[in-house]
Amino acid sequence: MSDPQREGADPVLALGTALALAALAGICALLGAHFLLGALRLAAGVLAGTALAAAVLALPLRRVPSGRRGLLGRRGLLAGGLGLALTAALTLPAVLAAHTPWPAAEAARIDPLAGDDRLLTVPATEQGAEAPAVVRRADRLELLTGNSVRTVPRTEGESAALAADGTRLLLTDGAATRILHLDPTLSSPDGLPPEQTLPGVPLSLTGDLLILHSCTDGLCTLRGVDLTAGEEPLWEFQVPETTRGPDPAGTWLPAHDVTGLDLAAALEDSGIVPAVPLRYDEVQGWFQLDPATGIAVGRRLASPEEDCRIAVTAPEAVPAPTQADLAPLVLTACADEDGALTATAFRAGEALWTSDPSPAGEWEVMLDHGRVLAHGTEAGSEVTGEIVVSGAQSAWTAPGGQGLAEVTGFRSRLGIDGDTMVIVNEAGQLVSYDTADGTEQWSLPLTTAATEDGASEDAAVRGTVAAGTVVVLDPLLREHPLDPRDGRRLRIVDAEEGTVLASVDLPGEPEAVRAVGGGRALVTTDSGETFLLDP
Repeated sequence: MSDPQREGADPVLALGTALALAALAGICALLGAHFLLGALRLAAGVLAGTALAAAVLALPLRRVPSGRRGLLGRRGLLAGGLGLALTAALTLPAVLAAHTPWPAAEAARIDPLAGDDRLLTVPATEQGAEAPAVVRRADRLELLTGNSVRTVPRTEGESAALAADGTRLLLTDGAATRILHLDPTLSSPDGLPPEQTLPGVPLSLTGDLLILHSCTDGLCTLRGVDLTAGEEPLWEFQVPETTRGPDPAGTWLPAHDVTGLDLAAALEDSGIVPAVPLRYDEVQGWFQLDPATGIAVGRRLASPEEDCRIAVTAPEAVPAPTQADLAPLVLTACADEDGALTATAFRAGEALWTSDPSPAGEWEVMLDHGRVLAHGTEAGSEVTGEIVVSGAQSAWTAPGGQGLAEVTGFRSRLGIDGDTMVIVNEAGQLVSYDTADGTEQWSLPLTTAATEDGASEDAAVRGTVAAGTVVVLDPLLREHPLDPRDGRRLRIVDAEEGTVLASVDLPGEPEAVRAVGGGRALVTTDSGETFLLDP
């Protein structure tokens, strides 16, 4: 017969329950760590806490004096409290340690890019320097600097473009141009960059020399202004009313049936103000101007009858023997009637090299970093492909040339940034090649996964290459049971050197990533948040 003075819980049963729960906790912990199962890891903590509570109830307490039965309730509370404390100690730190939040402290957050919104960016002028990043929206511009966002109003129909050196932002409505100085040491009273307004549409901006095309009552002039010396022009002369702007560098464009855009539309299309002044005349064609005098230099770049794309690009990233070799290049890609392409590079109006004609076909071209790439279908073939030409050779070859052809296990390509092509190979590497000759520039390891036959293949990798920056996403390697299964590792890499500038663990798959000049990245999460990662 049971003694009413005894404690209600059976000590032997409670102790046995505690031991069984502790054993289950150990098994769950081992299996959770082995198979990286978060549910088992959490179950181990809960079971361990429950085992402690049962062990407390199993402690001997033979008799309870009448009037002190409240001790029984206190024991239950003590057991429950200790069990909950142990459960929390074994689960919460593990959850917090494994939790990977979206980066916030080092990010400037903005509204997601949508519709016609566009990111404008240029490479940093020197290592470690900050390159401007501007989000161009229909009604405003957002200047991204470090962790700050400054908003500049933009009127409807106003074209906006960055200077090629990143020092200024220009906005034009076709009649006048606002010039915003992006020097971080300067600021107007309202916190926005100081600005000045000049009549006309920008033709080019070389250093501080701005060339503007303006028309009043049918009379059109071209004039050069030193932005550091007031509004008085250095030179000015009358020109025909009809003119057009060059093509954007780094953009795929149809090689045939070229129709030019006027200056304002060309600026909006490119997003970059050319650093070399190119003037188009319906009778004479394309010429390069001296920004200090406005006089044409060198020979004609292309006649008005030719079907040519023309763009101002950065020079090839090769060792330059003189400072003059660092100056921008003017590239033309002219198509014959059968679609064969001939490319020419100019500096100061003089031809540096001219390619052999490419195979005939239907091509799109991209002019960038002193090279011309073509994508399309060769005549008589149904297979699309790519070819490239540069100063290294006059013949058109596949991007990467023989060097890339010898690479085994080419799986996918992240992108091409003029003279740099970044690919993923089957060895689980991210590799950068010179587009012209296939010289390997650098390589980085990627997260790899073992296949059933023991081989190793690269996991899903994506990213982008632009403005001298590579942004690459590969799976985040799970090392703990509570690590996210869809986590991603985001790395920002210097496109020229292959140096990893930043590595960030993300808890999920970003919706979009964009490379930003100066070694930064613009990331849009699956929830629609967009932030700038600035290492």
